[in-house]
Amino acid sequence: MPNTTNGSSMLALQGSLQRPLRWLGVLGAIPFVITVLVLGVMTARSSAGQPVPPLLLLVVIPAAVLIGHWLIMRRLRGVGVSVAGGELVVNTGLRTKRIALAPLRKHGLRVIDLRERTEFKPWLRTMGTSLPGLAAGWFRLRNGQRALCLLLERDRVSCLRSDEDDVTLLLSLRDPDVLRALLER
Repeated sequence: MPNTTNGSSMLALQGSLQRPLRWLGVLGAIPFVITVLVLGVMTARSSAGQPVPPLLLLVVIPAAVLIGHWLIMRRLRGVGVSVAGGELVVNTGLRTKRIALAPLRKHGLRVIDLRERTEFKPWLRTMGTSLPGLAAGWFRLRNGQRALCLLLERDRVSCLRSDEDDVTLLLSLRDPDVLRALLER
């Protein structure tokens, strides 16, 4: 049964955001490790009388990377799928896309395994996030279709098609039958 808040039905996702968020944290720490190493080398060189590059750049660049990673981590915590006002609402963390349910009804909902159906695998990210354990945003699939993906797991993926927007949706839903029932209303 979907969670209902403010007239919208939240659809539970299959999988966890913990793995991609850990990867993002590790990737955010790398600039700081590099900065500490560079500052150590610069300190050693400055005592040897060699000129030191501007320290401001060594502080500003890692700080900007840290702020960017923090913002992305914060936005990714809000990813999800819901149904509200006759629309499927997909929040990929960076953007939210609303798609009317009516055009999705024509093709119905299929559950596929991306390991077997390789033509549906996201191939080229055009606007979104790709981390180990997460593919969220706009992608080109191997079959050339444009797709909006929110993938945490790849073995049971809900696949929908909207001819109106010319888009395929690939969603990692815990219980695809909940969305199927909402589409059949």
